[in-house]
Amino acid sequence: MGILSFAKLFKKTSLFFLRCQEQVITMQLSFYVNKNKKHLKRISNGCSITVSADINTKKDTLNAEIKNILKQYKNDTSKILEYIAKHNTKVYRLHNAKKVLETIGEEPGLIPEYKGWRAFVLNTVLFKKPVFKSEPMFIVDDKDVDIYYLIQQFHRWYFMKNNFEGFDSKSQILLKAVNKGNEDAIIAKLKPDDIISLSNAIARDVESISFVEQYARETAGSKKALEKIKNGAGASI
Repeated sequence: MGILSFAKLFKKTSLFFLRCQEQVITMQLSFYVNKNKKHLKRISNGCSITVSADINTKKDTLNAEIKNILKQYKNDTSKILEYIAKHNTKVYRLHNAKKVLETIGEEPGLIPEYKGWRAFVLNTVLFKKPVFKSEPMFIVDDKDVDIYYLIQQFHRWYFMKNNFEGFDSKSQILLKAVNKGNEDAIIAKLKPDDIISLSNAIARDVESISFVEQYARETAGSKKALEKIKNGAGASI
């Protein structure tokens, strides 16, 4: 993500999201309608890409809360990280965080809960503790952190803490896979439940990137802020 501008990333993730929507609908119609109506109902009801007035209202409320927090802390990175730590998510300042995390397929910011070998590698590399389970955590560099990248990750964290879907390990692993490229081939091989998980994860990224762009427009010095975002905010994290 660090090498992409928010504008380009927004376009890319939006296209992923639309493809996932199309794939979900196609697979539901072709596979489940005649074979398992009960399962289709479960899939439809559980699919977070379905527009819901209640969900949209909750998103608006959370976005307003995030803006109030950022305003209160005046975009101070240390205070934002302190807020995260006070709400039961461990925060780590890691030297050369981006390079270290790249070796295990992660990026700075919010890292979800993992179990199994991925958790084992994460715990071993970062904490020298060979444990097969990890809790959600927030990792940033020990030097200056790009505020707009941090806000985007803070938005993701805030939605996770408010029980939005898309932050479980399966959803995030699928998201990382499609972000590496060849997304059409990956999506074509997924089962309906997996596509829904991926759609949820992509939706959360689209929402967080959109929030940062809108927030930059609304805050003082928005012209400079938007220019920074479009030129690759997060590249230095």
